[in-house]
Amino acid sequence: GQFDLKAYTSVDQVKEDYTRWSLLADRLAAKEMPPKKAPQPPPEAAQQVVDWVRAVRAEEIKHLGGDPGSVLARRLSNAEYDNSIRDLTGQDLHVTAQFPVDPANTAGFQNSGESLTLSPALLNKYLQAARQVADTMMLEPEGIAFAPYSTQAITDRERFYVQSIVDFYKAQPTDFAQYFQAAWRYRYRKVLGHPGATLAQVAADAKLSPKYMPLVWGILHEKGEIGPGAQLRKMWQALPAPTSAQPPTMQMREVQERCMVMRQYVVRIRNHTAMQFAAPLVKGLVTQSEPLFTWKLAQYAAHHRDSDPNDLRADTDPKPVLPPIPDYPRLYEDAAPRWAIMAAYARKDDPDLVYPHGQKAKYQAAFQRFAQVFPDMFYVSERGRYWPDDSEDKDRLLSAGYHTALGFFRDDTALMQLILDKKDQRKLDSLWHDFDYVADQTARTWTQYYLTFSAEVLPRNGRAGAVGASPPPTDHAITDSAVIQHYRDLYLAKFAEDKANDPVAKQAILAHFAHFDETIRGLEKERAASEPKHLAAVVDFASRAYRRPLSAAERADILAYYQSLRDKSGLSHEDAVRQTLVSILVSPEFLYRVDLVNAAAPPAHPGLVKAAHVTGKAYATAPLSAYALASRLSYFLWASTPDGELLRHATAGDLRKPQVLLAQARRMLKDPKVSGMATEFTGNWLAFRQFQTNNTVDRARFPAFDENLREAMFQEPIRVMQDNIQNDRSVLDLLYADYTFVNAPLARHYGIPAATQDAKTWVRVD
Repeated sequence: GQFDLKAYTSVDQVKEDYTRWSLLADRLAAKEMPPKKAPQPPPEAAQQVVDWVRAVRAEEIKHLGGDPGSVLARRLSNAEYDNSIRDLTGQDLHVTAQFPVDPANTAGFQNSGESLTLSPALLNKYLQAARQVADTMMLEPEGIAFAPYSTQAITDRERFYVQSIVDFYKAQPTDFAQYFQAAWRYRYRKVLGHPGATLAQVAADAKLSPKYMPLVWGILHEKGEIGPGAQLRKMWQALPAPTSAQPPTMQMREVQERCMVMRQYVVRIRNHTAMQFAAPLVKGLVTQSEPLFTWKLAQYAAHHRDSDPNDLRADTDPKPVLPPIPDYPRLYEDAAPRWAIMAAYARKDDPDLVYPHGQKAKYQAAFQRFAQVFPDMFYVSERGRYWPDDSEDKDRLLSAGYHTALGFFRDDTALMQLILDKKDQRKLDSLWHDFDYVADQTARTWTQYYLTFSAEVLPRNGRAGAVGASPPPTDHAITDSAVIQHYRDLYLAKFAEDKANDPVAKQAILAHFAHFDETIRGLEKERAASEPKHLAAVVDFASRAYRRPLSAAERADILAYYQSLRDKSGLSHEDAVRQTLVSILVSPEFLYRVDLVNAAAPPAHPGLVKAAHVTGKAYATAPLSAYALASRLSYFLWASTPDGELLRHATAGDLRKPQVLLAQARRMLKDPKVSGMATEFTGNWLAFRQFQTNNTVDRARFPAFDENLREAMFQEPIRVMQDNIQNDRSVLDLLYADYTFVNAPLARHYGIPAATQDAKTWVRVD
């Protein structure tokens, strides 16, 4: 193997290159060298060499007993950096994608101090990465938050919060069929083997709302023989009871299908009895005028749990004659659009909306009771210009529907009242408030209205405008109270021009402009009051980034740097906060892990501290500081920064206690972040870590090998290893396991029957 023993002329040289000599001893002991066809030395001679090599090591251990040698500071590897940023910001940003690959040590691992050097070029990469992370920051009322992309543009902030609110909406359990199925399981809880289950427990097991479940159960068991509730109860009573004569899966499928029919019935009835509203009329203003249109939206939001009595008709009434259906949509309500007329036909033709002559009041009450439990909408996440039609203007999420203008409107009253508990109500309120605080959507809506549509009440070539209307004040910002109130007065004057105008319009105008003024003024005050909270959040971010509490000097230095950016560089509060975050992320305290020993700390167990007298000096190993120990543990098990619980134990001083350390290790092993260990440690150990970037597959010969399959192949051993680690399985499972984990692309590639249709869903298969 071109290993020339003649090159070594002293024992010191052997010690310096001991790794190769140790391999030599192992090969001799295993009788793997010299090659079998070469002349063989006597066994005693070979053993003599083995014994001598091992004696060199034993003597060196004795000589340096207790001396750990040089302990290098470890720069965060690319994976550790990305994972740390993920856990600091809550976003998986992958900012090291353009970094050079970390060099591996001789054992193949990429997190050794001797291999993790820092060049000027890499330092520049870290600076760029820090700026990239800081660009995702947003100032919220109580601190700072991060998005999965840059939020420098106001439209990106808007997109982030709109999507966050919509995702929250979609995550809520609002499917009527699921509640009917849960009610069925509760009804037959004894037969199904859960005699002690409560309705709340059944709802929780099905991940439904314990708040809404009793309302559904109640209406399914009410007395009454008229109206939609009675019809729904008939369908409910017809659901089959569990029986041993039918396989459970087939039986559940039948119940599920019937519950879906029940849902379809509820949705149809509520679609046909939902309240309908039109904007109040003011001569000279279109019904899409924002102050009037906003009133209409508010009425819809307040009446999702009401049934429109005008949609019911007596069996003796003649069928109403509706206007012809136009072949094109109309923009304004005063010329009914095609969809509205078609919806009216559908309502009037619904036989379930017909009541016996003389029983109008009873049926109206029954329909109203039904609507109280089953709203026509729990929330509106998408609203176009022609809302409530769902055939136009897709992807206008949370839109108010102001023709082509920007504007958002919150409409989730039924969700708040029926589904959400107090905790989730506060969360949703906070999302909407933060949306306005960060993306300034109210002020931006007002500004666009001012620049585009406010001319409807200003003089315009002798046409339109209010009597005596004057231009807005020019010595104020567009969002100032004086400008807002000026337009309010113009609209009020427009309303006063004709006594035939709808009286409701005046209240709509007052409420509309009061909302703008009060909201904008309130946010201005809140932003000023939040600045100290933002600075406190930056200091807390630094403490988490440094993985330990800050000293008083460090805290003062961070705040002084922020202030210098404000005073000397003239940066805004937000830009100064962002630049301060950059300085934290390029600090050696974040980029490096320096495991300083804690000489004053007691040893973790007897015998940890040993001393040996060598050349007149005493060397000793001492326990790590609690914070260094926390970092050692987290970067080994998670390849990432310690979490709050681990740092709290470090602060409390009990992390070195064996029982606490063991409990924390077990907790961390159960955390999904242990995938960091499965990826980095086992990935480098078993040499599959670089497969994700492997480009050696001939795509012409293997066209089925695409990026999805490559990623799935990379994830498979990670998931096998994570399962092995978290469940304390035998390491021999790596050789003999009769199971693996697959997603849809990998299952197709292996020819395994589809256990999942989703690339994001992984399942264990035997």
